[in-house]
Amino acid sequence: MKKNNEKILIEELIKKIVDNPNISDNYLQLANMYFHRSEYEMAENVYESLLNIEPNNYIALTNLGSISFLNSDYKKAVNYYSRAVNLGIDNLSLYYNLGNAFAELGEFKQAMSNYIKALNMDKNNYQVYSAIAMLYQDKENYEEAIIYYEKALKLKKDSSENYVNLALVLMKIGRNGTAAELFEDAIKLEPSNPVFKLYCANAYSADKNYIKANKLFEDTIKHQAGYYQAYVCYAISLYEQNRIDDAIEMYNKAISIKPSSINAYMLLGNLYCSEQKYEEAIEQYKKVIEVQPSNSNAFTLLGNTYVMLKDLRSAISMYKQAVDIDTENDEIKLIYIEIIQEYIKNRNNGDNQDAA
Repeated sequence: MKKNNEKILIEELIKKIVDNPNISDNYLQLANMYFHRSEYEMAENVYESLLNIEPNNYIALTNLGSISFLNSDYKKAVNYYSRAVNLGIDNLSLYYNLGNAFAELGEFKQAMSNYIKALNMDKNNYQVYSAIAMLYQDKENYEEAIIYYEKALKLKKDSSENYVNLALVLMKIGRNGTAAELFEDAIKLEPSNPVFKLYCANAYSADKNYIKANKLFEDTIKHQAGYYQAYVCYAISLYEQNRIDDAIEMYNKAISIKPSSINAYMLLGNLYCSEQKYEEAIEQYKKVIEVQPSNSNAFTLLGNTYVMLKDLRSAISMYKQAVDIDTENDEIKLIYIEIIQEYIKNRNNGDNQDAA
């Protein structure tokens, strides 16, 4: 019933605009209706038509900024939000949104300036502290990021996001045990969230607390049998525990769940290489290429593996394909040239070290 009423009202507003194209209120009502119905393209068109009549309409400018942000057009978002700011209306959300748009553009100073203006209006807004923390995190200034994430958490302890944000940055600097405890706090708020459990398991594993890590991995898999990344992360942890066969089994389970994803193939290939099971490694790297023929890293790893087997001719073939795909990678080019030189030297010396 509500949708039918909205449809009738939209049709009436369109008729009013056609009959009286200079009345701004009709544009604003119509655009707002589209905006709240998440029909953003229609809303954008009507708001822009409104600005042709009323260039300083605050609602049109801020909502156009939001639409542009949602469309990942951050320069356009900055333009609309800045025009709204220039109207002289102090609004916390406006400064916060403008700061977010600058942050997405990598404009640290402009983003920080707007976040500070937002904080001057409300010193207890945890979202602004989190946004500042993310700015520092993007700059890899983790100590400053921690300070602001802690401020956000102090202001709002019932937000699982605040615990997770702080924990993730703590893991960046190796404080894995503390991170795990924070993930546990997030899990208390959202007990059925498999992502938080996986984060926590990874943190305990990084802290070498394998008893707690394995329990969480097992619990995650039990309740989310199709969670590909959980199997991959568990496999990585099992290998660190020197449980080689269990790690291989876990990688194979991941592959059976999502055979179109290359990550498990690649990591399993690396495992086999580390264990000097080169033929098995080659099989996995070739599977990566079957799924993703343009993966230069897989060709490079194949080349490395063939070198281990002293099959230089095959190695050269793999490196050449890697170079052809990743033409700007000077490191691969250098390896390619060195292996060619070694191959020629061996042939000149009468050695027959390659499998050709």
